[in-house]
Amino acid sequence: MEGKKINKVTVRWQDGYMEVFDATEVRFGSDLLWLRLEDGNNRHIPLRGVRWFGMSIESHQINGF
Repeated sequence: MEGKKINKVTVRWQDGYMEVFDATEVRFGSDLLWLRLEDGNNRHIPLRGVRWFGMSIESHQINGF
Protein backbone atom coordinates (compact mmCIF):
# COMPACT_ATOMS: atom_id res chain seq x y z
CA MET A 1 0.00 0.00 0.00
CA GLU A 2 1.48 3.28 -1.10
CA GLY A 3 2.32 5.77 1.61
CA LYS A 4 1.21 3.54 4.49
CA LYS A 5 3.53 2.37 7.22
CA ILE A 6 3.49 -1.40 7.69
CA ASN A 7 3.51 -2.64 11.30
CA LYS A 8 4.85 -6.11 12.09
CA VAL A 9 2.56 -7.51 14.79
CA THR A 10 3.66 -10.70 16.54
CA VAL A 11 1.01 -12.77 18.34
CA ARG A 12 1.91 -15.65 20.67
CA TRP A 13 -1.16 -17.85 21.14
CA GLN A 14 -1.95 -19.72 24.39
CA ASP A 15 -0.80 -23.01 22.81
CA GLY A 16 2.65 -21.52 22.08
CA TYR A 17 2.12 -20.97 18.33
CA MET A 18 3.49 -17.64 17.10
CA GLU A 19 2.05 -15.74 14.14
CA VAL A 20 3.32 -12.55 12.50
CA PHE A 21 1.00 -10.13 10.69
CA ASP A 22 1.76 -7.15 8.44
CA ALA A 23 -0.81 -4.51 9.35
CA THR A 24 -1.41 -0.92 8.33
CA GLU A 25 -3.59 -0.26 11.41
CA VAL A 26 -3.55 -1.80 14.89
CA ARG A 27 -6.11 -1.25 17.66
CA PHE A 28 -6.68 -3.11 20.87
CA GLY A 29 -8.89 -2.94 23.90
CA SER A 30 -9.39 -5.04 27.01
CA ASP A 31 -10.48 -8.15 25.11
CA LEU A 32 -9.93 -7.68 21.36
CA LEU A 33 -6.99 -7.03 19.04
CA TRP A 34 -8.04 -5.57 15.67
CA LEU A 35 -5.72 -5.44 12.67
CA ARG A 36 -6.18 -4.04 9.18
CA LEU A 37 -3.88 -6.28 7.20
CA GLU A 38 -1.65 -5.14 4.37
CA ASP A 39 -4.03 -6.71 1.81
CA GLY A 40 -6.96 -4.63 3.15
CA ASN A 41 -8.69 -7.41 5.10
CA ASN A 42 -9.52 -7.07 8.79
CA ARG A 43 -8.43 -9.53 11.47
CA HIS A 44 -10.18 -9.68 14.88
CA ILE A 45 -8.28 -11.61 17.54
CA PRO A 46 -9.89 -12.30 20.95
CA LEU A 47 -7.20 -11.64 23.56
CA ARG A 48 -8.40 -14.48 25.80
CA GLY A 49 -6.71 -16.84 23.31
CA VAL A 50 -3.44 -14.86 23.26
CA ARG A 51 -0.50 -15.24 25.63
CA TRP A 52 1.06 -11.97 24.44
CA PHE A 53 1.34 -9.73 21.41
CA GLY A 54 3.79 -7.03 20.44
CA MET A 55 4.96 -4.74 17.70
CA SER A 56 8.67 -4.91 18.41
CA ILE A 57 11.04 -7.57 17.14
CA GLU A 58 12.33 -10.00 19.77
CA SER A 59 16.06 -10.65 20.03
CA HIS A 60 15.72 -14.27 18.85
CA GLN A 61 13.88 -13.11 15.71
CA ILE A 62 16.73 -10.74 14.78
CA ASN A 63 19.44 -13.38 15.13
CA GLY A 64 17.41 -16.12 13.50
CA PHE A 65 17.44 -18.44 16.52
